[in-house]
Amino acid sequence: MQEMLLCGRGGEGVVLASQVLADTFARAGFFVQSFPEFKAERRGAPISAFLRVDPGAPVRRRYKLHDCDVLVVMSPSPPSPELLARVRPGGLVLMNRELRLPLGPDVRAARLPASRIARRHGILSAEGRPMGNMAMLGAVVSLLLPDGLGLLEDVLADRLGGLADANIAAARDGYRLCRRQRTRSGEAAAVDAAPAAPAPPPPRFPISVTSSLAVETGTWSLERPVLEAACTACGVCALFCPEGAIERTDGAIAVDYLHCKGCGICVVVCPVRGAVRLEEVAA
Repeated sequence: MQEMLLCGRGGEGVVLASQVLADTFARAGFFVQSFPEFKAERRGAPISAFLRVDPGAPVRRRYKLHDCDVLVVMSPSPPSPELLARVRPGGLVLMNRELRLPLGPDVRAARLPASRIARRHGILSAEGRPMGNMAMLGAVVSLLLPDGLGLLEDVLADRLGGLADANIAAARDGYRLCRRQRTRSGEAAAVDAAPAAPAPPPPRFPISVTSSLAVETGTWSLERPVLEAACTACGVCALFCPEGAIERTDGAIAVDYLHCKGCGICVVVCPVRGAVRLEEVAA
């Protein structure tokens, strides 16, 4: 049995990708199991989907994945050390990246410029951001099910109807352009290595004694507000910010980017034209 973890941000099509991939493996004769994990249900929040595939027996496990054999990172930002720690030794990490990211000798790595492929085929979210999920599925199939591209295309045609053509083209590009990444001699991992000893299992009923300020939810952000010279520090944005991440002190406005999730409400409610704008958060 192989256990896969697909992760990304809300709005990037992670759940749909897991369902399409499960359907593809099922048509190839595998027993499959696919289910999502929602945290904060909003765009930009972390989201995961789990997939188990077994070529010979029904999947009997009925619990979430704590470790995985395959990690698929849909977002263009690099995977965190905590996420990489969930990959078993010898596992595979597939990243949505243009550039090489050393991960060390304990895992196999592959990468694909999925966001660029999505933009080329016009596969964009409502906000105009490229959705590389289907290109990433093409890459997954090329790595794990090399004869399954036709099956993936059939699944997309059945599920997406009139939107299938562009997504099939992106999946084909993902299948063709995915590149395995070889570990170079003496190359250190660009992220912290996984701990040598497995972490203890989480408590059955975990209880938090910290406030929400201890969680840097700003790392969810896909975009962030930037104040321009036209800002008059009227404080309307601070009044409407649902996260309390904007503050007016000493006649000036300050944004707490560690907790700003980039929802854009401040841009909508600002009474001064051009005083605040959203910019994409760099990967």
